[in-house]
Amino acid sequence: MNYSYTTTNSKKEQLIPTIEINKKLETKKNISSILGSVFILLELALITFIYFLLYEYRIAQEFDESLIWNMHSPRFINYIVFFIISSLTYLIFVYRYQLFRFRSGSGLADELYKVIKAFSFSILITIGVSFILKFTDLSRLVIVSYWFAAIISSCSIRSIKRFMYIQLAQQGIVSKNVVIVGAGKFGKSLMEELSNYRYLGYQIVGFVDDNEFTDFKGNKYLGPVSKINEILKDQLVEEIIITIPSERELVNKLITDLRKLDIQIKIVPDLYNLVMSTVQIGNINTLPVVTLVKTPMRGVGLAFKRLIDIIASSLLILVISPIFLITALAIKLDSKGSIIYKQQRIGKNGKQFHMLKFRSMITNADSMLKNLQDKNEVNGLAFKMKDDPRITKVGSFIRKYSIDELPQLFNVLKGDMSLVGPRPPLPNEVERYGDWEWRRLEVLPGITGLWQVSGRSDLSFQQWMSLDIYYIENWSIVFDIKILLKTIPVVLKGEGAY
Repeated sequence: MNYSYTTTNSKKEQLIPTIEINKKLETKKNISSILGSVFILLELALITFIYFLLYEYRIAQEFDESLIWNMHSPRFINYIVFFIISSLTYLIFVYRYQLFRFRSGSGLADELYKVIKAFSFSILITIGVSFILKFTDLSRLVIVSYWFAAIISSCSIRSIKRFMYIQLAQQGIVSKNVVIVGAGKFGKSLMEELSNYRYLGYQIVGFVDDNEFTDFKGNKYLGPVSKINEILKDQLVEEIIITIPSERELVNKLITDLRKLDIQIKIVPDLYNLVMSTVQIGNINTLPVVTLVKTPMRGVGLAFKRLIDIIASSLLILVISPIFLITALAIKLDSKGSIIYKQQRIGKNGKQFHMLKFRSMITNADSMLKNLQDKNEVNGLAFKMKDDPRITKVGSFIRKYSIDELPQLFNVLKGDMSLVGPRPPLPNEVERYGDWEWRRLEVLPGITGLWQVSGRSDLSFQQWMSLDIYYIENWSIVFDIKILLKTIPVVLKGEGAY
């Protein structure tokens, strides 16, 4: 598609939004700034209260030094200095990680991880400074207790903030108004993502494209790209996302023209077209190069992942053993057949293994599948059906809350699976894989994964594959921890599972 755009440098007044729109934009920014400041102050007030409460009950009472009447004691001054240094250091990390904003650009798990990291670094740095200053009479119990209590309180405040943000974003009060440039493959995918996940805080004003469109899934067609200046003049817009990076001349003109406005500009990069491969930016002498990497899941990181799998699966098997026993008894009383169902699956590098599950279907379920194929409710190779007649009463419950997946902890212990990874496919699915889908077999399959926390069975086959590939190409230990933490509320709610 050839896009056209005419720059308006000769008519700069066309770039200036109306006074009313500027006021509305300023109001939204002020609301976000005020709320962000309020929550930062609440967080600081809470950790201050916790710190001096610990001092009062652990130090002041032990040495008979009331906090109120002994403000000038050397011991108290040492604790004051420690608190000031740790608080200032924490605020520096808050600024460094952009944690002061009310409207966050990342998920809650990522924000909480950054908070834990920021507070841990600030405490460790302050301990080092205290050692240099020879403040050796600090109570280790107070410092460690403060460390953990402050992290818990800060994470609680930020969870409340995120809940409030989601509510206000869904009402359009603090959401970011965005215009999408381009309604091609990536433009439509982006609109679907922003529309489906309102908690991201984006309100799509509409989209521009040189092809005339009717509204796309409730998103308004605003006109051709050449009219974008007029559109921005009359619309309340805070961000523009360009999804046609291959049109380089057009993108350059847009950036040159629109950077005069107080509007954030984002571009979906050309690298997205590299089969979603992980890339490393580097250079050969002065020549910039992009190196394609299959997956960062290798070396020491991969060994550490396996160590976590062994330890965590062993502990979980011990802790939830009562659930194993109750589930086994319920299955046996509900229907005839074995308690454990062994299903052949394909693992890493095409290796076949038997995946273990609590039986949730009648004994002749596999033979009935051929007669149900025309009732498949997902696009692609996988079979999913909400009211599957093969599922037993107990099976319906254990599938909803993923209890049927628990025996796979033994697969993890054995080494056929990991706690986190792509869903292990069936052999008949793999037979129909293309080159792109085969990438899922480059790593160990998992009990849970990015697909599990992003919609489970409600996802289309294509979305399922895309999430698995994304996980493989962006893997890290932290990413695994985030997915595991997000899995807990998803499973407890029982959403998207059938």
